[in-house]
Amino acid sequence: GRKPVHWSPSSRTALAEAELEYPEGHVSKSIYVALDVVSPSEELKQYTEGDEKLKVAIWTTTPWTIPANLAVAVNPELEYCIVDSH
Repeated sequence: GRKPVHWSPSSRTALAEAELEYPEGHVSKSIYVALDVVSPSEELKQYTEGDEKLKVAIWTTTPWTIPANLAVAVNPELEYCIVDSH
């Protein structure tokens, strides 16, 4: 059978059923993580020289999924920045 997909117009993303109604006082846990770029594209290779690894910053509201993450999706239609934190 088919199931409906609940959609959040403000964040333009699908919602899990658990996100539709939270108990009073609920606080969502979220984290920022810097993940290593393991296989840089040709465009990124110039930033991977030396000992410092290039990282991708992500934000998630499902931190328990981080150990199973295998990839980070990027959108070819968006513009991204390389930032030096030093």
